[in-house]
Amino acid sequence: MERIAELEGKVQELLTLLDASKQLNANLAIEEVFQNILLQMVEVVGAEAGTLWVTDDDEKEEIKAVAAFGPSSSTILNIKLKKDEGIVGKVITEGQAQLIENAATDPNWTNRVDHSSGFVTKSMITVPLIVKDTVLGALQLLNKKHTAFFTEQDMRLAQALANQSALALQNSQMYDTLYKMFVSMIKTLAKVLDARDPYTAGHSERVAKYSVWIGERLGLGLTMREELYKAALLHDIGKIGITDEVLRKPERLTFDEYELIKQHTIIGADILSNMEPKSSMVYAIETARSHHERLDGSGYPDALKEGDIPLFARIVGVADTFDAMTTTRSYSVGLSYRESAAELLRCRGTLFDAEIVDAFISILEECNYDFDDCDIEHEDEYKL
Repeated sequence: MERIAELEGKVQELLTLLDASKQLNANLAIEEVFQNILLQMVEVVGAEAGTLWVTDDDEKEEIKAVAAFGPSSSTILNIKLKKDEGIVGKVITEGQAQLIENAATDPNWTNRVDHSSGFVTKSMITVPLIVKDTVLGALQLLNKKHTAFFTEQDMRLAQALANQSALALQNSQMYDTLYKMFVSMIKTLAKVLDARDPYTAGHSERVAKYSVWIGERLGLGLTMREELYKAALLHDIGKIGITDEVLRKPERLTFDEYELIKQHTIIGADILSNMEPKSSMVYAIETARSHHERLDGSGYPDALKEGDIPLFARIVGVADTFDAMTTTRSYSVGLSYRESAAELLRCRGTLFDAEIVDAFISILEECNYDFDDCDIEHEDEYKL
């Protein structure tokens, strides 16, 4: 329990930091920030193409192209260079902007990127993105439109924009790092909870994965899928308050024990309600409380019906039930995936939301009930 309390405290700290960081920038999706910075620079300076390079988080001695604009942009993304390679490497290493009239004759020019993309670089401006003496990356603007070369005025304009862009980039990187830490902490907390019951090891991760598959199929946007993933990971957090004697009992539960288990929904919602800022936990609170509600009102703890059940709780309810049916316990053999899918279809429209069941079944059918294939196809969706 001390380990769980420690994790809860860290999750609480990260939530507070995330909320504070979010206020620093209106647009915090880091890929969008990368692209917006680059497009703004290309348009204002009048460049034919451009690339945004940042220091690689995994390989500190490398830089990576994280945004690109121009005729060959798709082939440039994710190209990596050594930190001191080429003009961009020199600018990042030294922190000094460079105006190059003829790239081909510059001793620092490396044409490896051009060879990879098929683009022909003639002139360029390369400016560092610096915040508090730290170089975060660099912007390269390639080939001035309508004239042969970039001018000193273009250079000054690019540097001024780079100073503003560096702050936006730093804010987004901070938020991205905090969010990854937050999700990692939630995953750890979920694993600690699942480990209390040997029969449910990995349950929270699987339910989160299935839920995000469903959310993507229903057309939920990235932000909502992130919220769904978080809520699904935490849906059983209330089991912290259930004793091991009941939670890990190898035999079937008695009526009184089952009534006690049902309290995990209320306990979970109460735990999450105490986390600040509350606005960051709204969906998780709803889902923890209501993922055992059923359309016909036979669920618990509030006997909600149909549309009164929050959407995420309806999604997680389907994913949770499917995983429970396919789990082997000491007193029962888990059903096959096809058998479990058939059971969901049998209860479609009575216990479970028909659209949600249909979405999940369609995914399983497309993957031929082979979860390895589903993982590959939907990997980006649940590893948010």
